[in-house]
Amino acid sequence: MFTLLRSATLSLLVLVAAARPEAAQCPIPDNLDGGPCCALTHEKLPAFPGFKQNVLDICWRNCNVDQVTGLVAKFTNQNILTPTGSDCGERLVKVELFDPASGAPLWTGQLRLVYSRTWLEGPPPPAGQRQVWRFLASGDLRPTTVGAMPCPVPPCAPAGNNRVRFTGYVDYARRCNVVPAAFEFAWMLTHACDFIDHAPGFPRAGAFHPDRSYTFVGPAAGFVPGPLQPLEGTPGSPFEAVRRNRFPPLGSTGPVLCEFEERAQHALLPSALLCACGAPTQQFLLGNLLVNGACGTTVTTPGGPFLPGFLSMGIGTWTVPGVYPGVEALRWNAGNYDEVDACTGVLRNSVFFGVTTLGGDPAVQVLTTGAGAPLPLTFIDQGTSIRLGGGPVMNCAVSHRLRAEPERVSPRPRAARTSRPLTAPPGRARGPGAGHGSGGSRRARGRPRAARASRRGTRAGTP
Repeated sequence: MFTLLRSATLSLLVLVAAARPEAAQCPIPDNLDGGPCCALTHEKLPAFPGFKQNVLDICWRNCNVDQVTGLVAKFTNQNILTPTGSDCGERLVKVELFDPASGAPLWTGQLRLVYSRTWLEGPPPPAGQRQVWRFLASGDLRPTTVGAMPCPVPPCAPAGNNRVRFTGYVDYARRCNVVPAAFEFAWMLTHACDFIDHAPGFPRAGAFHPDRSYTFVGPAAGFVPGPLQPLEGTPGSPFEAVRRNRFPPLGSTGPVLCEFEERAQHALLPSALLCACGAPTQQFLLGNLLVNGACGTTVTTPGGPFLPGFLSMGIGTWTVPGVYPGVEALRWNAGNYDEVDACTGVLRNSVFFGVTTLGGDPAVQVLTTGAGAPLPLTFIDQGTSIRLGGGPVMNCAVSHRLRAEPERVSPRPRAARTSRPLTAPPGRARGPGAGHGSGGSRRARGRPRAARASRRGTRAGTP
C-alpha cells in the first residue's frame, strides 16, 4: 500500500480522557475519502496525547550497525492553529531525548507532523483491536550537551548551527476496547549519509559523514536493529492514493485546506540492492516508482537530479507480538520524482521522504462509511520535502504525500518473512547534484482503488 502526500507542502501506554463510549471509539473516519477530483474537504482527527518512551539511538557506519544506545524520549504537543482554525492534519511537537540514568538532556527540537493515513488492525473486538493514525515527521534536533563525533553527534551539526535535520514518522495507536482511551506509539527519525541528506544543491550540502547515518526509534522494547530487512517492491497494486493540501500564499495567514484523496495505481519496480553510505552491505533498495491517479495525477522516476529513484534503508524489526506495532519490520525511505498535478497541470521535480513498515497485525481500511476491506501489510508513506514558497530543499519538512501497499503475498508467519530477492546486481548509485524544484507536497498511501485515494501536503519549515 502506497501513500503520497504533496502540497501546493512509540511502547508506552498513555491514558487520556474519553468523552465517547467505547462502542463509538473505533473506527473514526478521517473524512478524506470518496470525494470528487480536486474538491475540498475537512479532516476529522482525534486529539493525540504527548508521551514518554524508552527508545534507541542507532549509529550506522558503512551500512552496518556501529553503536546502539538506550535513551528516553518525550513528545510534547505544540499544535498549529491558523487564525481560521484549519490545519489539515499538521501538528508541531517538541521532542526531547534524555540519558536514562542521569536524566540529562541530550537532544531537543521541534518536529512538524503531517497526517498520512488511518487504519484498523489487530483481532476483532473484544480481543483488542486498534485504530492507527500515521503522521510523517520532519524537523531539526539540536544536541544539548557536547557529544562525541562522529557518533552519537553527526559531524554536520556545527556547520548547521548545531542543528541536524531528521525525517521519519510517528504512529498513534488507540486501543478500541479500553475506556478511557489508551494510546500506544511507534516512531522513527533518521538523518542519512551525505549521498542523501547533504547532496549538492541543498541548503546543507557538503562532505560531513559519507559513511554514516543516524536513527532514533521507539519503542525500544523488542526492537532489533539491522540493515537487512524485508523489501518493498511490487509490479502494481490497487491499494494506493495521493492527496494534496492547499496552503495560503507565502506571508499570509489563511487556513491550510484539504483536498479529497485521489484514487491511484502504482508500480514500484526494484532495480538494485546497494549501500549508499560506503561499504557494500546492501542496506538500501533502489527502485523506480510510477503512479497514475484516477484524476490524472502522475508520478514518474526520472533518475535525478537529486536521487536516482526510490531509495529505502533497512532499520530493524520489532519482535514483540501483542504490543504495538507487533512483529513489524521498519525501513526509512526517500525518493526523487517528476509529478504532474492533475488539479493545476503543473509539472514539478520533487524529493520525497517517509517510511515503510512491513508486517504487524492484520489491518483493514477505515472509510467514511466505516471499516472496509483487508489491507496488505506493507505500508509505504512519503511526503515531498520542500520549503514553503518553493525552492530546492531536502533539509525541510513535507509537502505532498504518497502512500502505497503492495499486493498481499501468500500467508506465512510474519516473524519468518524475508526479503524478496532482486535480480539486479548491487552497486552504489550516484545521482546528479542539482536540487529539486519548488512546489507542493504529496503523499501516497494504499487503500482499495475504488474506495480511497489522496493527495495531501504540509508546509515545510525553513532549513
